[in-house]
Amino acid sequence: MKRIIAKITAALCASALFAVPVCAEDAGCVLPSGITAGDLGNALEKLGNDSNTPFASAEVGVFRGGDVLYTGYFGNTDIENDIAADENCVYEWGSISKTFVWVSAMQLREQGMLDLDADIRTYLPEGFFQHLSFDEPITFINLMNHNVGWQETVRPIETKDDNAVLPLKEALQACEPAQIHRPGEVTAYSNYGAALAGYVVECVSGKDYCDYVHENILEPLGMSHTSVNPTHSDNPWVKEQRRKLKCYRADPISGKMTDLGSRLDHIMPYPAGAVTGTLADMMTYGQALVNDEAPLFRDPETQKLLFTGTSFWGSSDIPNSCHGFWAEEYGVRTYGHSGATNSCQANLIFDPVSKTGLAVMINEPNGNAFMYAAPELVFGKLTPDRFAASGTAGARLTGYYTMSRSTYRGLYRFMPYLTALSLDEPAYDIGNGVYLIGDENGMQMLSDKTYPNGAKALGYGSMELIRDDGYIMELLLLTLYAVLAVAALYFIRIKRKLKKHGRKEPYSGSASMTAGNIALVGSVVTWLGSYVVYYAGNGGLPFAAGAVIGVLQMICAAVCLFSAVRGIAALASGKEKTRPYRYILNAAANVTAVSAVAYFEMYMFWNC
Repeated sequence: MKRIIAKITAALCASALFAVPVCAEDAGCVLPSGITAGDLGNALEKLGNDSNTPFASAEVGVFRGGDVLYTGYFGNTDIENDIAADENCVYEWGSISKTFVWVSAMQLREQGMLDLDADIRTYLPEGFFQHLSFDEPITFINLMNHNVGWQETVRPIETKDDNAVLPLKEALQACEPAQIHRPGEVTAYSNYGAALAGYVVECVSGKDYCDYVHENILEPLGMSHTSVNPTHSDNPWVKEQRRKLKCYRADPISGKMTDLGSRLDHIMPYPAGAVTGTLADMMTYGQALVNDEAPLFRDPETQKLLFTGTSFWGSSDIPNSCHGFWAEEYGVRTYGHSGATNSCQANLIFDPVSKTGLAVMINEPNGNAFMYAAPELVFGKLTPDRFAASGTAGARLTGYYTMSRSTYRGLYRFMPYLTALSLDEPAYDIGNGVYLIGDENGMQMLSDKTYPNGAKALGYGSMELIRDDGYIMELLLLTLYAVLAVAALYFIRIKRKLKKHGRKEPYSGSASMTAGNIALVGSVVTWLGSYVVYYAGNGGLPFAAGAVIGVLQMICAAVCLFSAVRGIAALASGKEKTRPYRYILNAAANVTAVSAVAYFEMYMFWNC
């Protein structure tokens, strides 16, 4: 489903930039998809010249073992100045950075320094966590599988100021999210968890995480054009090259490319997503991971262990996560990781059996056609017969679902309900609670899951879709809350006009009703303001801003409650027998507002 949506987005684009492919000598080498490396180059060149697929730039590399089969540089990294993509361009790798954490952890494991099944608190400074809700151990495997139970952090994790970047420990403690599930119960992709794993590597090895990666991954592989530090201070060449890169967003209707500038946002919990480098270095890294000699490990068996499953689809033996690397099904099973930042997207995936790998990098945060098309061109499409499923879609997945990777506690508890999915999809049941949905354009794997409390969900790769049978009522409450604020603003204006013309009649509780209307409007404005503040800060809300928002919501809710009680008391006294409906409507509106603030925890700023 994710790939289908991505393809639809790409299909809406309307123009293309110049493409310059560079093919390797062995263009006749057959890829897992069944096409040759030469056919791949032709397909990508055709994509680059398609007027319906606008893009800024893309770099694509395909390798088999130690051989590079194909390298293609397409488009421009600076459209205005006509600077073409080439081998010296660097892109942000995003979450591919996390794989350096997992490789580092496996290195320490084989040296006997790290137990993947031990509670990570044995490696961390005492009292490191402040927001844990459960006493169960948190293992490194939990971090690798993204099932510690943390929700998305709402604290700022990025800065544009080099001097504002915090040390890793401080950065992690400043953005610690609430733990809302018991460890091992719910998969919810967590940047915080991966960055924390990097800090565990730092604590165990006794070395700064950035230094560790340079000494144990980059330098042994000769990756001299890759940076790990969020400000790129560990590699001056990368720092200079990154500042030449511009980023763009395609307008799906007009096809025009919007210049976003360099977008240099420094990720403070940097092990989760700060690696930046060239296409050649990314391929070098991928080649090491399919090399039987396992150059990153002392024992090749450690590399084999790295790509064994640690979480699985449904009750099957189909791996989902393999010690932090995601297993993804195409025409063959691949392993790897994709990444996205505010500036770029990247993907590194490989098939250890054929030792074929793909690296893609683009300077568009919203993706482009190369990012979506390349994996299937290299590895083939996932089809039902891949798992000997029946030829017809005999199952159906229905219901409303919210995404586990979201915020379910605190000021932004409302967010999952704004991104909920309504499913009514035919599905291929391939057994063991695993399904395929989609069509010939691409298929997505899902799996059944039941939580200990009986709630139902669908496994969806790096997160889960949590079934919510009460979604309509929750969305209705949120909608009424907003609509009633508009009505309250309207009533306030009417009262002001009536008073101005001397036509406003006095009645019991009038002042408190007006106060309730003002509080209701203020509450909704504060709610919307919190949303604006969050996204203006690249998905971060400073504690002080959260405190102001939370306190304002408490005050507004208290005034609304007082207004409702005051109006009901006036009606119950019998003194106001005319127009009783205004008291009833006032009470209903204010109770709705208080209910929304309470249910969606719009006041809770201290533990999110």
